[in-house]
Amino acid sequence: MNESIFLLDKRVVFDSTKMTLSHGNEIIRISEAETHLLLAFWHGLYKKEDIIHLVWENRGGCVSESSYYKLINQMRNDFSSIGLQPSDIVTRPRVGVSLSVAIEPIKKITSLKVSDENVKGPSTREKIFYKIKRHSVFVVLTGAILLALLYGVFTIYKAPVRNSPDSFFTYLGEYNDYAIYKTKEDKVTLSEVVFAFNSLKIKIYRQNGRHLYYIREPNMNIFLQCL
Repeated sequence: MNESIFLLDKRVVFDSTKMTLSHGNEIIRISEAETHLLLAFWHGLYKKEDIIHLVWENRGGCVSESSYYKLINQMRNDFSSIGLQPSDIVTRPRVGVSLSVAIEPIKKITSLKVSDENVKGPSTREKIFYKIKRHSVFVVLTGAILLALLYGVFTIYKAPVRNSPDSFFTYLGEYNDYAIYKTKEDKVTLSEVVFAFNSLKIKIYRQNGRHLYYIREPNMNIFLQCL
């Protein structure tokens, strides 16, 4: 048989090559006879004669009734030491002995997990492809927006003189060391602009610029501050 490592009750590792039982950080070494007894359980053997043949006679040895029962008691003690129940080894009167908990080769369990991953593989690849595609669209859109902003800035700074502030605003006067401008079409006076300036709820600071461009809109006063 190819299997050498098993799980007992889905929690205790039985290594038939190293002849050990382990559970977490706990490891105990078992005898060769105990190892073959557990392998007999794995083979589905439970009759006393079959177990004796596999554990002893198959290897050219001989055994007495007392050795058979001593082996069973020894195995139960090991179960108790590693976290299993001694009662997991069930004696069948006048028949033999059997194991009441599952014994499974770890290789089969691993194969099932791998198969499950293979089933989910295409779906996972589709999700990854979707994420890459969505990320690519985001990068393209971000790049387009940045290009549009750069073009707008370039247009503002490279526009002809007719698009400069002087084409839309005219100098109105000085107030509190600010140079104030208004739109050419607006008939507003300096005193009206000063009143609107003093009515602002958000303070304007001189260090941000001394040129104030005033735009009057219905129910709204707009000031553009420039250096």
